Amino acid sequence: MKLVLFDIDGTLIYHVGSHTWQDQYVHGFQMAYGFAPTWDERKYNGNVEMQVAWAILKDHGMTRTEFEKHYPRYIHAMHEYLKAGSKKGPLFQIIEPARDLVVRLHRRDDIVLGILTGNAERIANWKLDHVGLSRYFTFGLYGDAANSRIELAKGAIEKAKKQLKMKFAPADIIVIGDTVHDIRCGKAIGAVTVAVTTGMHGFWDVLKAENPDILVESLADPQVLSLFSMHSS
Repeated sequence: MKLVLFDIDGTLIYHVGSHTWQDQYVHGFQMAYGFAPTWDERKYNGNVEMQVAWAILKDHGMTRTEFEKHYPRYIHAMHEYLKAGSKKGPLFQIIEPARDLVVRLHRRDDIVLGILTGNAERIANWKLDHVGLSRYFTFGLYGDAANSRIELAKGAIEKAKKQLKMKFAPADIIVIGDTVHDIRCGKAIGAVTVAVTTGMHGFWDVLKAENPDILVESLADPQVLSLFSMHSS
């Protein structure tokens, strides 16, 4: 039995809406903390939700106590922002080769599909629902449950044991993502790492420097299919 963990943004879906990546965060900060801080989004791409918010607000003088007090409202505000925006049209679209891989793997009885994302659970589930992918995943590790991707990934085996009643060896876990953080967290738990350059910051040379087990431009690549003993459909 294999546990296959997918990142979401840049791996399964891409942004197509009129709002920018930062807009939902600006709204969340304004509604929960009363102001909109400025930050360099490149510093935080691929990190976990709670870590990103805390790092930004800490730089603006926020105390940890105050941050944690209003964090649930922050996530709620972002969720409401996305829901409202989606009424005007799609905000995200599926990356087709990723969808095809997910669908094929979902048919297998020797594979469990899960999510390993920096998104807060509420945001992650909304995004998957938005593009029609939520029904394929039965397990998840989310960015409001840890302070780093590595910390999050390290809980995968124990959470799978408790939630799925299954025990996975590190070599039976496959982490698929588009950023260096996906590769690093996979390596930290001894998982097989698959890096794909479909994300905004998934440059080939940057990902290659992290030495993933597989590096591809598309999840339809024969190397990926071979990993699962599959062929092109």
